[in-house]
Amino acid sequence: MIPTLGIDLDGTITDAPEFFSAWTHSWPGRVVIITYRNDREKTIADLEQLETRYDDLVLVDRMDGKAAVIAEYGVTMYVDDQPEMLKNVPAGVHVMLFRNEGNFDFGDQRWMLSQQTGKLVC
Repeated sequence: MIPTLGIDLDGTITDAPEFFSAWTHSWPGRVVIITYRNDREKTIADLEQLETRYDDLVLVDRMDGKAAVIAEYGVTMYVDDQPEMLKNVPAGVHVMLFRNEGNFDFGDQRWMLSQQTGKLVC
């Protein structure tokens, strides 16, 4: 079975468009873009400009919306830049956290997590 790839747009594809363009065009299975936006036409135009291939585009309007879409669409690998969006992703889904200035302090060389998304281990 060919895995279904899910990818966030803002802070993920927008931060490394050449990488995600190459990856989505070479991915052998379905590609689902799942984004926290409300303007579908602008989102489609942005994806075209970023040369990102996709089979399905889903816009969500709440934080836990992405996890529901991932389950509904059978996404087996998902990439996002916000740990809050990854909290409720089903256990069987492989998850990649895309590092950027919104979730990583490059000066301190440490991830920035909230009490809801991070747990310190000693």
